[in-house]
Amino acid sequence: MAYDETMSTQGLCPPGWHVPSETDWNTLYAVYINNAFAAWPLLFTGYSGFNATLSGTRHLNKTWDWSGFATFFWSSTSHGINKAWAHGMNDTDPSVSLYPSLRTNAFSVRCLKD
Repeated sequence: MAYDETMSTQGLCPPGWHVPSETDWNTLYAVYINNAFAAWPLLFTGYSGFNATLSGTRHLNKTWDWSGFATFFWSSTSHGINKAWAHGMNDTDPSVSLYPSLRTNAFSVRCLKD
């Protein structure tokens, strides 16, 4: 996204798609009551069709971590100049966690159709 905070800006996703904002993520979670119950249906073993895999992450330009245990997804919503919101899921907790994360972290991206 080249750190462009304009919603639906073309960048990471193909034309007609965008990186979800916090509003988009919360709309998804509302289908499962809220983020406290959304992780397990959204994981690859869930019934939602989202099929998140526990691919892990790369924090602070270090080695890959948490593969097979957790996954994180970026939001397009900024949290200050060096951070953006991210959403984490793992195989031991049914909730989706919300983190203000440094943009240098390597997290997954899901594109949402406009």
